[in-house]
Amino acid sequence: MMKVFLDTNILLDYGEVRNDFIYAKAIMELGERGEVELYASYLSYANMGYILRHYPKEELWPLIKDMREGINVLSTDSTQLDATLAHQPVKDYEDLLQYRCAVEGGCEIIVTNNKRDYMEFCELPIYSSKEFLLHYFSQNNL
Repeated sequence: MMKVFLDTNILLDYGEVRNDFIYAKAIMELGERGEVELYASYLSYANMGYILRHYPKEELWPLIKDMREGINVLSTDSTQLDATLAHQPVKDYEDLLQYRCAVEGGCEIIVTNNKRDYMEFCELPIYSSKEFLLHYFSQNNL
């Protein structure tokens, strides 16, 4: 089964019903149905808590719990941090941390709506949420 790493912005698209919500929702449904294995880093949940800190806690907790459903959470560790620090400096340090987490977690694809920053260092296939769905459905003849 395809192991798909979701960048924080995909989770935020889903949780905040942003512009690409419909694509993020469709990806989440693929994971819930067991058609793909979805992964995100522990760091994404920390980032979401910070980014969404303006939400009342009574709304934030259920929102983050909902975004946890059907997603395997990868932890970050000193090995990933050291690999990141050994890399040449990049524009978006946080994306490099996410990438190292995806690689260590055995993910095959990264889905992000910020492909430009990942292209600087990523050796995995990178798709926007819409591109991923087109790729998935074309591969599965659906």
